[in-house]
Amino acid sequence: MIFTAPDAQEIDRVLATVRQESKALSDRLRDRIAELDTEALLDGIRRYELCVSRLQRVSVYAELLYALHDQGPAATGLLRRLDAEWARLVTELEFFEPALAAHPDPGDLGPYTRFAHHTRTTAASEGPGGPHEVALTALLPTGTEGWQRLAQQLLARIRVEIDGEPRSIGEALPTLYSPDRAGRAAVHASINRALEPELELRATALGMIVADGEARAGLRGTDWLEARHRADGIRPDEVAALLAVADECTPIIHEHYALKCTLMGHDRLADFDRYAPLDNSEQDIAWPDAVDIVIASFRSVDPDFEKLALSIFESGCVDAAPRPGKQRSAFTRAIPGQLPCISMNFTGRVRDILTLGHEVGHAVHMRLSSGRPFLAASPPSMVNETVALFCEAMTVRTLLAGSTDPRTRASVLARWLEDQMVAVGRHAALHRFEVALRAEVHEVGTLEPDRIGELWTDGQRRLYGPAVEPTDGYRMWWSYLGPLFTDPGSHYPYIYGQLAALALLSRYDEDPAGFGPRFHRLLSAGDTLPPDRLLGAAGVRTTEADDWRRAAHTLRDQLTRLNSLARQLH
Repeated sequence: MIFTAPDAQEIDRVLATVRQESKALSDRLRDRIAELDTEALLDGIRRYELCVSRLQRVSVYAELLYALHDQGPAATGLLRRLDAEWARLVTELEFFEPALAAHPDPGDLGPYTRFAHHTRTTAASEGPGGPHEVALTALLPTGTEGWQRLAQQLLARIRVEIDGEPRSIGEALPTLYSPDRAGRAAVHASINRALEPELELRATALGMIVADGEARAGLRGTDWLEARHRADGIRPDEVAALLAVADECTPIIHEHYALKCTLMGHDRLADFDRYAPLDNSEQDIAWPDAVDIVIASFRSVDPDFEKLALSIFESGCVDAAPRPGKQRSAFTRAIPGQLPCISMNFTGRVRDILTLGHEVGHAVHMRLSSGRPFLAASPPSMVNETVALFCEAMTVRTLLAGSTDPRTRASVLARWLEDQMVAVGRHAALHRFEVALRAEVHEVGTLEPDRIGELWTDGQRRLYGPAVEPTDGYRMWWSYLGPLFTDPGSHYPYIYGQLAALALLSRYDEDPAGFGPRFHRLLSAGDTLPPDRLLGAAGVRTTEADDWRRAAHTLRDQLTRLNSLARQLH
């Protein structure tokens, strides 16, 4: 960790420096940006960047501390303090980006050209600012951000009793990938019991987050997704096309679970059977072996990527051990000026190796893009997911290449197919669930737990089809999903990423020797180009619906392969 404690004096010094420098920047440039020439403008952008990156450095530290180690008063107090610091910074420098957008002739801003473009598109969509924007920003800590912080605390308090011991939900959920059906059912029942307490509080927090977001969008004359579309560089009609292709994959998902039901010998699957292995053949995989598999998969792309992946592991920045209080979801974060940090819960299953390959893909991407200035280093989330899912696919190929046993190959292929169906189908269902929640708030004004459960269960039934029967307790399972609370609208990038990753995999197959340098350029580009141009340079066309459909058809091909392997086994 870069700070010794959440109440360390080093943090006080950094925050004081940010306050001093942001005030100096405001005093110096407010109402003067239009007069600046290109050189002075670049200097102003770099000073603005320094304020933001310094505060981001403390924020990422605080978020990692809370997610991995410490949910105590000092850690939560630092998060609340940072909410206020961000609100203060945004309020003090609220003039900067609109003024940059309005500059009559900024000239060549070099690596900041894309950042300046973002400011112009934001200004065009939001219109002129004013006192209401300042007020909305100042109220964030007691509005959306305050409710999100409460939701994080509520989610961290969920404890699942397993064998008489309280566990985090992140420790409990991997059991649902176990071959032991009785064990899955028992843990499922324990999770249901764990989700019942404070369900109404989590529903209230979600309802307030939705309502506050809708109110803010209404005051701005936008909708709840416009800012995300703008940040991701994607149009609403492109998102609609993605969702349409995801819907076309629904029959494949239904057929897969019908096949799985047959292979497992059940009349119907319960929701706790969805991610179970096809049989009892899946073996535990030791951590060193998992690391070797992931490194080998990066070697197959290019030797330089092998070195980068190895450096991630050797840095000591991979936290893979499950423990109470640790965040459930895998993630990778980069502290400005530091190596990326990976968090996951490794339990030795095939899926854990795929997750590891995915997160190392994120880390390598962050490592290469960190050569750009801070404001140009973070590519759109859709490109992030494309890269990580491509690395996950290469990890699958390494696993498949290492086995000639049809049973093992079927197990790996089934796990990968299910993960891809999650990326395409489940994320589409989650997106539509979020849309339904907002429609409910508009029509009724509130979100009650029972109604949220109905909307959730209806969408999940449509996703999995007649072969899967949700249990009664499954109606509460929306309530542990962190992104619903903390990152609304974040699901369509996974659909984009999965389909683009499959297209990228096809480009690799066409020219393995020439792929590595193109992939390196893609990862090093950061946020210097829009997503379609970044991926277009690697041979992937993301603006054509037919290209999305061709990528989606590979899921059908994988299901056909799985059927063939299943016939060999039965």
